[in-house]
Amino acid sequence: MSSTVPRADHRALGGAAAPAVDWNVRLAAAQSEEFAELFHEAVTHDRGAVARLHQILETASQWCRTHGARSSASELAALADRLTDLGEELYLVGQDMGHEIHSRSHQAAAATRISPIVSARGTSVGHQSDAPTPFPSASVRSLPRSR
Repeated sequence: MSSTVPRADHRALGGAAAPAVDWNVRLAAAQSEEFAELFHEAVTHDRGAVARLHQILETASQWCRTHGARSSASELAALADRLTDLGEELYLVGQDMGHEIHSRSHQAAAATRISPIVSARGTSVGHQSDAPTPFPSASVRSLPRSR
């Protein structure tokens, strides 16, 4: 059965709001350097999902209170309060995520720099193997001589 209740256009929710599917696609396709910022924008930013949902719960609570549905109004207000706490936790997770991603990208960049051993052998970084580098055979190594 189809609803006769008009549906709000997602563009009417503040102009820049995008549907959740768009954020999922953007997050899934994000590069490492942009993921934490996209997550913040989508979830915890002032116009992010948490803030929008919080506003919806507050509006619904107020509507219920105005129309005599006090029990539902209280439940919605309590959910809005819990959502505020969740939003703070998500913000902290996003901050930690940003630091972790930033740290890992620096570690990866350091790992891909050419080491003196690699440059001495003439091996390019793009063609390195994950296999451990074998030690040179005893005939090639110069060993210290005892006197």
